[in-house]
Amino acid sequence: MLVRKWTARLTRAWMLALLLGAVGSVAAQCPSWEAYPDGKKAGEEQHVMYRDLFKSKKYKEAFPMWEALYEHVKIPLPAKTTHFMDGITMYKEFAKAEEDKAKKREYIDKMLALYDDMAECLGESAVDRGWEGYNVYFLRGNPEKAIEFFERSMELGKNETPAMIMYPLTQLTVYLFTKNHPKYNAEYMRNLYTKLEGITNYNIDNKTPKAEDYKKRWEKVKTEYGKIGGKIWGCDYYVGEWKPKFEADPKNMEQNAEIVKLLKAKCKADNEFYQMVEAVYRPWRDSMDYVIAEEKFAELCNLKKGQFRENGSRRAKKAGDEAEAERLLKEAFEWYKKSLNDPSSEECAATNEEKGDLAYRIAYREYRNGAYSSARSFCYKAAEFKSGWGEPYMLIGNMYASSGKRCSGGTGTGWDAQVVAWAAMDMWAKAKSVDAGVAAAANKQIGKYKKYLPTQSDVFQRGYKVGGTYKVGCWINASTTIRTNGE
Repeated sequence: MLVRKWTARLTRAWMLALLLGAVGSVAAQCPSWEAYPDGKKAGEEQHVMYRDLFKSKKYKEAFPMWEALYEHVKIPLPAKTTHFMDGITMYKEFAKAEEDKAKKREYIDKMLALYDDMAECLGESAVDRGWEGYNVYFLRGNPEKAIEFFERSMELGKNETPAMIMYPLTQLTVYLFTKNHPKYNAEYMRNLYTKLEGITNYNIDNKTPKAEDYKKRWEKVKTEYGKIGGKIWGCDYYVGEWKPKFEADPKNMEQNAEIVKLLKAKCKADNEFYQMVEAVYRPWRDSMDYVIAEEKFAELCNLKKGQFRENGSRRAKKAGDEAEAERLLKEAFEWYKKSLNDPSSEECAATNEEKGDLAYRIAYREYRNGAYSSARSFCYKAAEFKSGWGEPYMLIGNMYASSGKRCSGGTGTGWDAQVVAWAAMDMWAKAKSVDAGVAAAANKQIGKYKKYLPTQSDVFQRGYKVGGTYKVGCWINASTTIRTNGE
């Protein structure tokens, strides 16, 4: 019994000694006025002198006095944080004005050292670590360092994390995510979003004094996440963001336009929500476009006039008026033809590639209507606008190959019907020489029509030589090389 009592007394004595030692250690590292070499009164006078300059923002004059005082007096009781915070403010201002990067980093490092001193003397706080991170963020210091302080503030503050850190933390992590930083990956960003949302909801649900502040800053956080939402959550993120808004106001066409544009870029075409909004928005958009364009048709550029008339053709066809649909489509292509010669403008900007595609559409329509010469002209235009594209030459070759009847008096047989294949083969060879993507189709056509070529006997009987030059007449009117079917 006696042993136990003495053991308990010794334990308490040991713990008290440790506690007193720790207090003494902190006091030694974090002294107050008594540590000033010239005495407390002289230290207080020095304090007043530098503080007067500091309050007037004469930081360069105040700094040497503060620095000399801070070396001895860390905690100027009763104002425990004054020397720490004044030093932090001055280093921040010096760093802000400094253009030399190395010197700027030095000021920032000294500012951060003061935060550590304050934490060691007075204990860490979520607010101090939050402001430490914010100051690094404000000074455009190391973003990872700023994030580290923000994370520590969240660790200390939990649901009472300062609202002021939410947006800068989000902005920095989103930036590093877009730069493919290995730490700030999709998983990190999802987890951070959940934490910030939880902190916000806690303060709103519990109606804390700063609930409105959290609410406002959370909106800014969500806006920032909107830049990467699709990358970390995919299409579902945008559906989750916009579906409640659509359901609350389905006839808001301005909102619907924004939803359609966003989901078209972020989701697949078969997305159920996208199709739901499109079904509401598209008929309205089409009708509005039609009304507006009809009223201002004369002011439209040629490309827009063509597009408007083609849309009108589709509307007429859908309504069952085939004659009107064809009339409008014919007019549309006349405007398209004119648009190929138009310079690009802000209203009707068209790249050469787009003009090439349009010229080919015109060529194909002319070909289907039997206007082969016109179709060929537009094929050449298409190839000119869109270099390295073999389809226009393929179409010319097909038109030549199909001209056997029209170039042989309607019989489709004999020498005049056969020689058109030479010109066709030239075009197919040209097509695959500029575009490897059509080589298989070109070779197939060449192989198909080779059997229709004249025989070697036919060539000799007419006084020509294999490999010689021959001009195909008719509408083709092109020089070619004499070839035979190999027989």
